[in-house]
Amino acid sequence: MAANPNVKPLKAFDPKTALAVDESFVKLMQQGNDMLGGNGDDTLDSAGNEKSGRACGTLRTGGAIHAGCTKIETGDGKVLFAAANIKGEIVFFEPAGEALKDCGRITVQGALHTQLLYSDGIIYCAARDGSVYAIDTRLNEGLDKSGRVNGEVIWQKKMEKSIFAAPVTTGKVLIVTPADGIYGFDAYNCQDRKIGEVLWGESINGVVSTPAIHSGMLFVGTEEKKLLGFDYGGSRLKKVWEYVMSGACRSRPFVSENSRQVVAGTIDGVVYSVARETGAYRWNFIVKAPVLSPVVPGNTADGECFLFGADNGFFYSLDVQGNKIWEFRASGKIRTEALVHEGRVYFGSEDTTLYALDLKSGRLVFRFQADGNIYGKPVVHEGRVYFGSTDGFVHSVYI
Repeated sequence: MAANPNVKPLKAFDPKTALAVDESFVKLMQQGNDMLGGNGDDTLDSAGNEKSGRACGTLRTGGAIHAGCTKIETGDGKVLFAAANIKGEIVFFEPAGEALKDCGRITVQGALHTQLLYSDGIIYCAARDGSVYAIDTRLNEGLDKSGRVNGEVIWQKKMEKSIFAAPVTTGKVLIVTPADGIYGFDAYNCQDRKIGEVLWGESINGVVSTPAIHSGMLFVGTEEKKLLGFDYGGSRLKKVWEYVMSGACRSRPFVSENSRQVVAGTIDGVVYSVARETGAYRWNFIVKAPVLSPVVPGNTADGECFLFGADNGFFYSLDVQGNKIWEFRASGKIRTEALVHEGRVYFGSEDTTLYALDLKSGRLVFRFQADGNIYGKPVVHEGRVYFGSTDGFVHSVYI
């Protein structure tokens, strides 16, 4: 085990109390009013065009949206999007001029807080109460003549513990991480084989992060301050290493192909890097505020960078050695998984704003204000960015 000498002894995991994060800014404000708001970097970059940041469609759903939008390519060549809300509603939509067209809705039991998965016509989703669903939309065959999406629940499973993380699918295996372990289910659907058979399971107290799969290994963070690396082969899961961090890890780890490191943040405000194969410590970056935004990669002429936001309202870019390249100050907590697209990075904040920054410099390209907090990962398609908000709307904005 790769140990961290600065770690305090662990306490027993209690999800009722341990999953609570201080939602106030009192401590941050006591550190100085310069922590949030009044962005000194708030200068528009010249790369923005005349339409950048202008709304080009909204669609009302039946509840607050915490998850990111999912892009779906249908069997007849169309592109649709899907969003889920805390009322268990899955909404399908497509752009129609400067509007968003409702293409159908499906409702399941339980609040949907994490992003939907789509694979070969099947929508997979996990509700906060521990329910997991597989819904056959038949979109791999194309839309029917009505142009509406109709789905049928072909499998569901109620886990014993709550689910706080998005599921992952490799196409043939669905991986779910409730608060008591990590489980793999058969996700291959055909006439002589039923989806949902349990392939394997590993009991791990306090798993809350979405797993990351990379080159025969699987990585996950836990509430018990551990970053775990497994040997993974679809039908097998075997722990290879664990690294003990200074705080719980609730966001999906990122695995760098180029520098062979695993990078993840903790709720006590530290971003760690460990070696992919061994879990050996590489470096850390101290934020001093909870990091619940998953680390994502970016690439510029200067090389690979790591991007994430934090509860102090700052968005960071680090190099592969953990050195800060730039930071950008928003006016609220940043818990969104950012999207990198064509030299820009897009993310939302609890200040109800979607930001677009230049990837290399961190300068503001544009910002768009919604009427609710933005927690889900945006998606870009044909010059527009789509995202949901706790105002209950899906928004579309020109980039």
